[in-house]
Amino acid sequence: MITNYNTAYNSLFTPQIKSMLELRATLGRSYKTLSFNLQSFDRFVCGNYPEADKLTQELAQKWCADGAAAVGSGYRMHVMRDFGKYLVSIGTDAFIFPASWIPKHKAELPHLFTNAELQQFFDAADTVPSHFNSPMWEYVIPVIFRVIFACGLRPQEARLLKRNDFDYKNREILITESKGHKDRLLPICDDLAELCRRYDDIAECGQPNRKFFFQAPKGGAYRSAWLTAQFHRVRRLAGGIAEGSVPYDLRHNFATQTIMRWTEEKRDFNRWLPYLSAYMGHETFNATYYYVHLLPERLSACDFTKISGIIPEVEK
Repeated sequence: MITNYNTAYNSLFTPQIKSMLELRATLGRSYKTLSFNLQSFDRFVCGNYPEADKLTQELAQKWCADGAAAVGSGYRMHVMRDFGKYLVSIGTDAFIFPASWIPKHKAELPHLFTNAELQQFFDAADTVPSHFNSPMWEYVIPVIFRVIFACGLRPQEARLLKRNDFDYKNREILITESKGHKDRLLPICDDLAELCRRYDDIAECGQPNRKFFFQAPKGGAYRSAWLTAQFHRVRRLAGGIAEGSVPYDLRHNFATQTIMRWTEEKRDFNRWLPYLSAYMGHETFNATYYYVHLLPERLSACDFTKISGIIPEVEK
């Protein structure tokens, strides 16, 4: 049962919101982000439509266009569409956002760091001072960003790592319940394993018996907003490099740098790309091939198109 959200809602939609979250949890699906957004919806209803007990088109659209959050209205439309579909499924009359109304998300091209920028970024990460509310910051920040970059992790995968996910003897990290509810075991280099082991020893002195590898001062994992804020803190310390970049770009750069190294080593792409795909936890090879398209000029410079693998021969 979900018990930690019992006092989070106050509108007349409270029973339906809780039952929807309960169902998602029972199905083993993540509900925390949805819960956060439905709390926002609940507060909006209480403040603007306190007597509302039916999800109408007006109510759903008003919340989606509410104030500064309107820039993220596409995501809010998805939330309202899911909530409306759930209400209808339990026999309640409700408005369901048509999928055609929801704007398509246009992905931003990731920032491809130069080697000099990466050096500046990690040098700056090593200079982050301790914070009066969190004396571990000076140890967490240099390590968490190196783990994301060196292993090509999604930022949330790094944030949610647990102590027992690390096997220093075999130089491995276990990534559990990632995208698509899949686990994967990643071999890591000796230097990264030693860095993580040293951090683990220091963190255990300050936070004995912690559950999460990167554990926040009050327990639990650091939040996504915290990681993003620290990423930009490090960028500013590095002289404001890579403007417009985000923590996820470190994962993108792991992929592109790996591909470039393979081009220089003249490896057969057909043989090696599945390894990169599995290591990064991609559900399809198309997600991995995306990185090839980010590097057309550099690949051409390496004359990689003439190497067996990247452009398969057409069978006659």
